[in-house]
Amino acid sequence: MPLSFADEGVETIEAEGESFDVSYSFDGELVAIQVDQESTSLLVGTTNVQESTLEISFPSELLAAENAEFVVLVDGLETDYTISYADNNPTIMIQIPEATEEIEIIGTTVIPEFPLGVLAIMGAVSAMALVFSKTRPFK
Repeated sequence: MPLSFADEGVETIEAEGESFDVSYSFDGELVAIQVDQESTSLLVGTTNVQESTLEISFPSELLAAENAEFVVLVDGLETDYTISYADNNPTIMIQIPEATEEIEIIGTTVIPEFPLGVLAIMGAVSAMALVFSKTRPFK
């Protein structure tokens, strides 16, 4: 049976001078969670992911979507999700396949074609994932 790297916790995100707590759980390891204010999205970098469900909760002040219609991308491909609310804050559940590296939750109905901020952030997240994968011994 393969080793499981289940990860769950709370990350504090800084955006527009405020702090927001984002909680998550999935079968893998979190590299980073960041906000891209230009494209109104939440970016999640992961590594060592096993096929599982990512459950992520965040304040609606951090990211919201009209009629709760978020766009969710897993490694650049749009995917289905389920959503529930507690105290007006969304919890999104996403099926993620093995080896998933990037998840983007977009809170707008218009996706910018090539937002430079997203490219820079995802480049940094990918570089961190590469460094982690090269420096961590296999278990």
